Amino acid sequence: MRATLALILVACAVLAGCDGGEEGPAPDESAQAAITGILDATQVSTGAECLGKVAWYDAENLHQHINGMAPQFVDAGFVLLAHTEWRDKGSEGPGYVELDLYDMGSPQGSALVFDEPDPGSPGLPLPGGLKACAGDAMIEFRTDRYYAKLTARRDPAGQQALLRALAAAVAEAAAQAPMQ
Repeated sequence: MRATLALILVACAVLAGCDGGEEGPAPDESAQAAITGILDATQVSTGAECLGKVAWYDAENLHQHINGMAPQFVDAGFVLLAHTEWRDKGSEGPGYVELDLYDMGSPQGSALVFDEPDPGSPGLPLPGGLKACAGDAMIEFRTDRYYAKLTARRDPAGQQALLRALAAAVAEAAAQAPMQ
């Protein structure tokens, strides 16, 4: 059953444009399948398109993406990172949103790399009662074992709606992801 689900998720990723193509070492298959499922659900929910292939990072090559912070993430239980870039479907402008979705191995691991906003702070409300830290060009949050960081590039002001839609979709999909 799990093997069938994994094959379906990978097939959906190929059809959705986030093809799960490997850039980097072969990632943990169950973590990759779960993240691919979250990305697929995000695409369906938002209608946005994933640009290019998913870039996968594991403990061996994480330093190539986050450099000096890699040891902190690995020590916190880091399993896998999927780096993707998104654009509104049909958009031809220069702007896009980077989505980094980290599997931190456990809720404790995600808590070690992201401090949630104080209960009294406004934060950005997300599905499931989550609050995200949000700035002009970035949103970051954690849900269960996942930490997500979204960054608007080249046209932050023009990417606000997409930035928020992606964050909400990832939060919702991650909450429904199968536990490993």
